[in-house]
Amino acid sequence: SSGINAEWSLRPGFFREFGKYEFAAEAYHKLGELNSLVDLYIESHQWAEAFVLCEEHPEFKESVYIPYANYLAENDKFDEAQEAYYIAGKPTEAVKVLEKLTHNAVGERRFDDASYYFWKLSMAYLKLANQAQTRGLELEVNQYLDKFQDYQHRAEMYYVYQTLHRYTEEPFTSHLPEALFNMARFLLHHLSQEIPYGVSKVSILYALAKQSKSMGAYKMARHAFDKLQQLRIPRRFQEPIDLGSITIRSKPFQDKEDLLPMCSKCSTTNPLLNQMGNQCINCQQPFVHSFYAFEVLPLVEFIPEHGISDADALKLINQDPPNTGPGNKGWQETEAGDVQTMSFEPSSGGAYQEEGDSFEARLQNYESLTSYQPVEVGANILKTMPRSQVVVLRWAPPLRYQFYRNLMPDIILDTCASCNRIFYADDLELQYLQKQACPFCRKAVDRAEQQGEA
Repeated sequence: SSGINAEWSLRPGFFREFGKYEFAAEAYHKLGELNSLVDLYIESHQWAEAFVLCEEHPEFKESVYIPYANYLAENDKFDEAQEAYYIAGKPTEAVKVLEKLTHNAVGERRFDDASYYFWKLSMAYLKLANQAQTRGLELEVNQYLDKFQDYQHRAEMYYVYQTLHRYTEEPFTSHLPEALFNMARFLLHHLSQEIPYGVSKVSILYALAKQSKSMGAYKMARHAFDKLQQLRIPRRFQEPIDLGSITIRSKPFQDKEDLLPMCSKCSTTNPLLNQMGNQCINCQQPFVHSFYAFEVLPLVEFIPEHGISDADALKLINQDPPNTGPGNKGWQETEAGDVQTMSFEPSSGGAYQEEGDSFEARLQNYESLTSYQPVEVGANILKTMPRSQVVVLRWAPPLRYQFYRNLMPDIILDTCASCNRIFYADDLELQYLQKQACPFCRKAVDRAEQQGEA
């Protein structure tokens, strides 16, 4: 027996030396030398066999997946490498891979890919924040959440800039002029903070000036042309910018009133060029945009009162509207001879009326504060909210959910559950049909799940 084992112990090295990996694996398996077997699978890149071994012996997961991730990264398969690092329990290495991906995408002017990788980076830091909170590391939680917010912002910037970049570089675009105008305004208000690497301010202002002039936003167009004259302009843009700077002087120094965005919370009409950025000049509520047409949506943010968790708030919103009492007869049918009539008799003090809607009453009593504060609502108000008029962004811990009330129920909105971006329902459906995925986070759509939700 000892002689046979000694003979078998010599065979794996012999087989391995001459590249007979399947025979070497069989020998290691018979000898029970699992560590050597793992090394053999890694050396010969037999990853499928290594994964099967990991399922049987989970203690080898880190030993297998880290070399596997390195192998993928060396072969430019960064997405798969990032997932492999997560499986190996090495989130920091996964983040480094994403950072390299992002830098390469920006350097190669693949701004849509840069947006996607920044979004994935932000979600990676959100996971790290959740893990840090579980361990009670509050300082690290705040640091990771700051990174999350920063990378979410950069993902949005590159997502929008990709469209404007293609508009200035290519002769055709699939976006409407209104969408290009809204995108350029969106970026202009965010550029007051910083200009991300690879983003051209000339391209943004040129698109804004051109679309503003064609849509009658002459004051905005003049501002864009004036800013362009202060920048170093590429030669191919010089002539149209010089001509536009002269002809815009013949137009009235004002913007069309129907282009001015209105705040849904305080009903304040805001200028197109907002010195405060992407928020209301009166109540400071950040504007929420549809993430395809980039129009300002009629949404008002609210938060549940202290003591009401996100889950409890959802339960209250999903409840059937409360009975308004015997005084509310609703639609009544009456017959008088051959004549049938329908009449509506609302209650005098019911809790669920359009005119007496308690949420809108809370908005009417809103007082402007020095800093932005969402509307705070209690359980009674949550119960009266129609489910179809509430938009919920379900962020993962340690973040709280975000709740919005749609003040124009005729406008049907939809939300991507993966990235929490809000779209007009028709726009998102069209993107699903064209790309089979969300245009922002690229999450593939599950048609069966979508039909079930509908």
